[in-house]
Amino acid sequence: MRTRDSVVWHWDVSLRARLIFWFFRIFVKPVFTLWPLTDKGIDKLAWLDQLVARRLPVPKGLDVEQFTLGGVPSERVNHPHKASGALEGATILYFHGGGFVFCGPETHRPMCGMLAAKAGVPVISVAYRQLPEGAIEVSLSDAMNAYTDLLETCENPEKIIVAGDSAGGYLAMKVAEIAALRGLTPPAAVLGFSPLLNVDMEDHDPDFMKLDAYLPMSQVTKLKDRWLEGSESIIGAQSPVRADPSLFPPVFFSSAQYEIMRPDIEITTENFDRVGKTIETHIWSGQIHAFPVIGKSLRESREIVRSAVAFSERALDTSARRSA
Repeated sequence: MRTRDSVVWHWDVSLRARLIFWFFRIFVKPVFTLWPLTDKGIDKLAWLDQLVARRLPVPKGLDVEQFTLGGVPSERVNHPHKASGALEGATILYFHGGGFVFCGPETHRPMCGMLAAKAGVPVISVAYRQLPEGAIEVSLSDAMNAYTDLLETCENPEKIIVAGDSAGGYLAMKVAEIAALRGLTPPAAVLGFSPLLNVDMEDHDPDFMKLDAYLPMSQVTKLKDRWLEGSESIIGAQSPVRADPSLFPPVFFSSAQYEIMRPDIEITTENFDRVGKTIETHIWSGQIHAFPVIGKSLRESREIVRSAVAFSERALDTSARRSA
């Protein structure tokens, strides 16, 4: 591990991570590159996703409760381990990734389970609407409805941590930004695992963007128009990378070394550093996009979750001391 300013580099790569990287590079990326992004193609992808998700076992030791939050289907994941200290009374609101196209709480239970077990707090995973049902602004509306309701129903509204991977990382950052713009109680921290921070990723070096293990830029560019279609404008910055850093609570990011989200993760980190806002970014060699979602079977996933929870605890502790 090497640390420089707010960026922590990790070079120790497990054999399992290397095998996963090359599996996605050789088998998954070609399929994603050719998959049709029509309504029919998106529906088929979502159907396959649900087919797999229904067969995934609930991770052992977890209590999973289905409910609605702000009118949005959600699930609460609890673990017998209960937090003490700064994390006591906290809640993590989690937004899954999937390019605003597929995945859901079922596919992300391993990730939410790790967070619940390590932090000792409930993790609420939100099944927000996605394409073709609605564009980004519809997903964001669901995310804000869930957050607003959670402010009224959680144990301590000043201890909500918003988190997400990929597209869910976009939602987590936007929830924090919009909460500040609307004068709502802000999240205590944001955790973004390979977060989507820029809908204009085609502006980056195309040679670097080709190095992603499984996300083809050609498909992301096609999705962009669908992400942004709709009659209403997105509140605040369209891309979190261009948002005012002063609006945000402490932020934690993780990224693979070669993935299409990394350039904007680094730009956002620099923007936060420039104005003295708290941010901690981990970049890990030999990983795939959003690798923590793989779950506890991957050592690097466990380590990133431990780092994210430790960061959250420090953020809450600092906030409590300032309020005292």
